[in-house]
Amino acid sequence: MAKTLKIIAAILLALVVLLALALFVITRVIDPNDFKPEISAAAQENANLDLTIEGDLSWTFWPSLGVNIGHTEARIHDQPELFAGLDEIHVGVAVWPLFYGKVEMDAVSVHGLQLNLVEGPDGANWEQIGSSADATAAHSADAENISDESASAMDIPLSIPSVNIHGANIRYRVLTDGTDITVENANISAQNVSLDKPFTLQAALRYQDQSDIRIDTDLDTTLAMDLDKNIFQLNEFVINANIGGITTLPIAVTAKMNIDAALDEDRVSIRNLIVDAAGTHTTGGMDINQLSGAMLFAGELHIAPFDANAALKAIGEEAIETSDEKALKNVSIDAIIGGPENSITAKSLTIKVDDSTITGSAALANIDSGKLVFDLTLDKFVADGYLPSETEESSSSNSNEKALASNAAEPILPPLSDAELLPLEDLRSLIVDGKFNVGSLSYTGINASNMQFVVSAKDGVMKLSKADGNALGGNFNANATLDARTNTPTFALTTNVKTIQLQPVVEMALEEDLFTGVLDMDITFNSHGNSEKALVENAIGKTTFHLADGTVRGANLYNSLLGGINDLLGSYQQLSAFIPGQESGKLPMELSKDTRIIDLDGVARIEKEVAYIDKLAANLDRGTIDGKGFLNLRSEAFDIKIGMKSPDITDNKYLKDQTWPLRCKGNLQGDAAGWCRNDKDGFKAIGKGVATQMAKDKIKDKFGIDGEGDSTEAVVKDAAKKKAQDELQKKLDEKLKGLFK
Repeated sequence: MAKTLKIIAAILLALVVLLALALFVITRVIDPNDFKPEISAAAQENANLDLTIEGDLSWTFWPSLGVNIGHTEARIHDQPELFAGLDEIHVGVAVWPLFYGKVEMDAVSVHGLQLNLVEGPDGANWEQIGSSADATAAHSADAENISDESASAMDIPLSIPSVNIHGANIRYRVLTDGTDITVENANISAQNVSLDKPFTLQAALRYQDQSDIRIDTDLDTTLAMDLDKNIFQLNEFVINANIGGITTLPIAVTAKMNIDAALDEDRVSIRNLIVDAAGTHTTGGMDINQLSGAMLFAGELHIAPFDANAALKAIGEEAIETSDEKALKNVSIDAIIGGPENSITAKSLTIKVDDSTITGSAALANIDSGKLVFDLTLDKFVADGYLPSETEESSSSNSNEKALASNAAEPILPPLSDAELLPLEDLRSLIVDGKFNVGSLSYTGINASNMQFVVSAKDGVMKLSKADGNALGGNFNANATLDARTNTPTFALTTNVKTIQLQPVVEMALEEDLFTGVLDMDITFNSHGNSEKALVENAIGKTTFHLADGTVRGANLYNSLLGGINDLLGSYQQLSAFIPGQESGKLPMELSKDTRIIDLDGVARIEKEVAYIDKLAANLDRGTIDGKGFLNLRSEAFDIKIGMKSPDITDNKYLKDQTWPLRCKGNLQGDAAGWCRNDKDGFKAIGKGVATQMAKDKIKDKFGIDGEGDSTEAVVKDAAKKKAQDELQKKLDEKLKGLFK
């Protein structure tokens, strides 16, 4: 028995040696380069590829039986552009298992792989790869002749110890839309690759596209496949990426997740998502269905509280300057993702910014068109802490500007810019339908509440169809339209405010407590152009306003009137008898430096940068005024001529109905005390007219003569002349009578 076993062992050993010798002879004696023409012909016949093997073909014997292929290029038949190429590839099978009738793949390595994928109007270049109809039919017939027994004669290899791809470069272009994506220096490594067991996979590559977006990334995962069901699972999928071209500085991103892709079911599931980027931490998950058509999303995302300014600095952007150092330190976002097909909707959206909360929904309602839809509500917001703090330098600058405005007749303004303001092409592509509600808003002492805004954009026309709310004890509403369909966009605005307190608005705008009162105002405004200069030069508008219970601080119109009258009394002392209260020679001035307004109505036209005041009528506590003038909306310089009546001065018939001319001129940034003065020439004209009329009346009363002239002297001379003529006529009459006695 032992002898028999020895004989069998010797025979088996001899067979192994013979097989080893055969493999050695095959790999050492047969030169595979002799088969290059046959290989190229088969590639052309069966795959429509012109294959050029420039490198050598060589065998390997131990520990694996395989082949090495040197530099090889493949072109689609009769096309000069390279379709694919590689520097070197090695494929082999382990030798020892062959002795037991098994095929076990050894390592597969590919160096310098290149792929050039192109989609054009007539289809993609890879679609041209394939065997001819005759070759396909022959191949199918041969396949049918293979018996199940012969197919199972050897175990089909199900595992590859390692697959390594080094230095791969892939370019993908779409000629119809300019897409140009490259994947450079891709290195892919997989261990124990199997079709029925999970295996590890690592990759590193650089992505770059036509927008100069660059992504350097490496990934590590465990991949499981079921090719029969087209199911792929990537567990513990970890990505480390550096993304450039989107922000000023590249963004470092780390992401972890589990991915389950069932392609036959047209779905992908992302679970246990964790993303860290620019100081933010995001968690969640997503299901994506209908991959081949109008996709359907469902999931949730949670962005933990983060420091917004720290995130901005991380991507190279300037931090938002705020007066409150705690502002923007606590920002978070939570959303349930869902919506109809071909859209991404953030339902149950909650955005927190410190003590303020925005809730509602926002959606990319149509992925193809980019339509945005939102319905959001902000509970409360105190804006003061989010504004830049005023430095000593800016405060000093403001003071200097006011001093210049006070001293200069016309402040020097920078020229209007010709630079384009609006990105018209981007605006034309916008499709928006949104609502935004604000519970309460506070800004530098101005409080507003119950505000509603409705906006839309389509085909280059943007509309603010509703903007209303309560503010400053009253309410406001407005609507506006921007039409960007042409290269000369048009802008139109209509707004109305009712019973709002004027004082806080003026204090915010001018940093001075200059005006108070309750204001009603209607404004219509339109312009066209796409630069600061064009919009100003083409501006046209109209405003009507009514002010009740108002005050002008630092400018007392009644005192300006009294000053003019006192100057008048110095020139026409005969008027003193008709104006009581000036026993000392002058009317006493009021102590108040303000003007009290009972009610005021006005109408103004806006042309270019100037508001022309066509009507200004007011009832004051010490009289009435009517006026006209202008206000330069850029420089804030104004010049208004006013006619004032004051029954408090006198009830004399010559003076009580007089309209006294005043002139208010200056700059809203200047000193209000110097704004309003009496019109000296106008007052002199009034004094002259009153004195002349008084002379006429006295002469008529005393002598019964109507004196003519435009001054007292002229009236007296005319009356004297007429008196002399009357005396002469009487003497002549008496003499004539004497002749006839």
